[in-house]
This record gives sequence, structure tokens and C-alpha cells, in this order.
Amino acid sequence: MPKINPFKPQSPVNPGMFIGRLPEILRIENLLFQTKSGQPSNFIITGERGIGKSSLLLYIKVIAQGHITTTENIKLNFLVIDTDIDQTTTQLGLIKKIELGLNMALGETEPARKFLKESWGFLQRVEVSGVKINPKSDQVIDEIIFEKFSYAFAETVERITSLKESSIFNSTYDGVLILIDEADRSSKAIQLGSFLKLFTERLQRRGCTKTMIGLAGLLDLRNVLRESHESSLRIFDELVLDRLSDDEVDQVIDTCLEKANKDNSTSMQITEDGRKYLISLSEGYPHFIQQFGYSAFETDTDNLIDENDVARGGLGENGALELIGERYYRDNFYNKIQKESYRQVLRIMADNLDGWVSKQEIRRKYKGKESVLDNAIQALRDRHIIIPKEGERGIYRLQHKGFALWIKIKTMDPTKIQSAIDNHSVKTG
Repeated sequence: MPKINPFKPQSPVNPGMFIGRLPEILRIENLLFQTKSGQPSNFIITGERGIGKSSLLLYIKVIAQGHITTTENIKLNFLVIDTDIDQTTTQLGLIKKIELGLNMALGETEPARKFLKESWGFLQRVEVSGVKINPKSDQVIDEIIFEKFSYAFAETVERITSLKESSIFNSTYDGVLILIDEADRSSKAIQLGSFLKLFTERLQRRGCTKTMIGLAGLLDLRNVLRESHESSLRIFDELVLDRLSDDEVDQVIDTCLEKANKDNSTSMQITEDGRKYLISLSEGYPHFIQQFGYSAFETDTDNLIDENDVARGGLGENGALELIGERYYRDNFYNKIQKESYRQVLRIMADNLDGWVSKQEIRRKYKGKESVLDNAIQALRDRHIIIPKEGERGIYRLQHKGFALWIKIKTMDPTKIQSAIDNHSVKTG
């Protein structure tokens, strides 16, 4: 009989199964309280792929909306606008996403719909194609659009947070929280840092003090914001997500197995060796935990996940490591690197997993000209595929052990892969 798999590698973790991140949650809860009291604060969440940024955003969303209480058992009631952006998103497109979020949350009554239509009617008269909002532009219409947007948003927030003004809506809110995921993918044309800085300044000027903005993205998000406005980072508190501890990964495994035993008629267990191997392979990355756990669960046939199940599900054909590689690593290894001589550097570094490697050590093993090696290391640094050690020259590492494992598996003699799986010799510890 098919079993319901409790691990979810394809989507953010359900808030009911969220583990860890207590310092970050406490910090953002405090920012929400500050915003509720009229002292708005904003935040950015950054971290590597698979570290759990989207899951944390989802958890913050349900706290802000009051679906679950805060760590101090307080229920909030923020209106949350939850969206994302990419290379195709324009400034006008972002404004329309914000308007859509307000309409979806507030447009339940005829008076409310009338108010929103009147306040935001200017957007219906704007030509979408070719319009970019940039207050520094010589095009006066751009300034007018931006001003109207700021006025409309401030008026809406004032209405829904004031006991006297909110009668046409079904609720009085503590404030508005705008969440933007994958913000690092924004194009230069949108000028995200400049847009948000000018937006928050205009809200403050109009006395709109109950709006909070939260962004999430890869570590490059800082550069995206800074390049569009040097001082835009000053309006954000930054939270950099690190890997989960082994104890937290252990909790994730227990939580998933508890759910499996509630959803299925047969009990599922895991051996101590299987648990240790799963913790080792996952490296503390939430997405990896979910994918390796999912694959081990699917591989198991006797309702007892052991080390063999984790090895076969993780390292075998179409296993977890291969699936993770397709999502996270293939682009870095093949598409971002067009020269085989550059890939050779990654293969050499993969022997140390994600440990630090000196340029001298790479040079000893590198088969090619030193000038090509120099170019390779510089290119890999510029593309954020390898990380330089802060404060020390000529020391580098790969971002993930998983990347190193994937490189080793992809370049391993196929006849040796099964042996490595059987002996569990490709480990991360």
C-alpha cells in the first residue's frame, strides 16, 4: 500500500513543522511590535540556496497574520502582501502586485471596493508598456505616478489601521507587512533599493508609520540593493541564515516521522545509523534534509529506514543528490562555466568537500598553464561559485559539501558508484 511521504522537498516547510531559527524569529517579532507601535522597521533575509529563506518568510507571514501566536503568546493582526519578483518585474509591475494584494485582502464589501477603486484608479490610466517610475527622471509623469502610488498606499494604510476610519473594512489591522521573496533576482532596471528607499521616505513624510517591508534572497541581495542606491541598506535589518544544527536536523527528522505515523496506517521508524547518515548528508540545509529524507522514505520497503535506505535513496540513480544537483549545481558547473579547464579547479577542490583549499594546493594538482588557473579562480570567484576566505589571500572553498559530492558522483567511474553506495564511502563527515 502506498505511503504518504512526510518530507516536502518541492515547497517551503509548513509552519506547523517549522524547526529552528528562534533568534531570527524573535528579532522579526520585535520589528513587528515596533511597527505596530508606529516605529516602522524593515528586514532582509539572506542566505545560500536551500537554507530555508522562503520557509522562514512563510512562518513570519502566519505569525504576522495571527494564525499562530508569537513566542510570547501574543496574537498579531497585520495585513500581509506576499509576492516575489524576477528579471521581468518592472517598477510598475511591483506597484500593481502591491495593489492586487490590498484588493484581495480588503475588497470584501462594496464600500471597500469603491474606496480602493477611487484611491488606486490612477493605475488603470497608466500605459503599462515602457513606463518606468524613477523620480530622478526628466519625465514628469514618472514622478506623478510615484507620488500617486505613495499617497494611495498611505491613505489605505491609514484607513485600515485607524479605529475611526476602518468601518468600511471587516477588521482593524496592526499594520501592513510587504514580503518580497527572491528579491536578488530583480533586474537593474527596477532599481529595487532606490525604489524602496524613496517609497519608505514618502510614507514617513505622509505620517504613514505602520508599514514594514521584508525581503528574502541570496547573499547577492545586498549588492542588488546597494547598486541601485548606496544608502538603501540602511533602512533594513539583515538576518543571514546559517545551517541548522545537528540537533535541529534531528528534530526535523522526528517531526516528519511523527507526521508519517499519523498519516499512515503502519508505523515508520529509523535506525540510529540511518539517522546519523541522514544528518551527515543533509549538511544542515533544510532543503537537503527534505530531499534526502524524501528519497530514503521512498526507498524503504520494511518501514525501518536504515543506513542502506539513506545511501540508496541519496546516492543512487535519480537519488536525492542527483535531484539536488539538477536544482542547485548543474547551472554552476556547466552553464556558468564554459571552459573545461575551469571545471578542473572545481574537481580538485571537491576532494576537500567544502573545506578550505589553498591556491598552492590547487596548482600542484592542476594540469594546465598558471595563467589559465589564475583566470579560472577569478572567474569562479566573480560568479560566486567558490568563496574566498576573509582576511587570507589565496584560500578558497566550495559553498556546499553537497556541491562537492555531486561533482564527485558526476565524475566518478559508473562502475564504482554502486560500490560507494554499498560501502557508504561517499560521506560528508
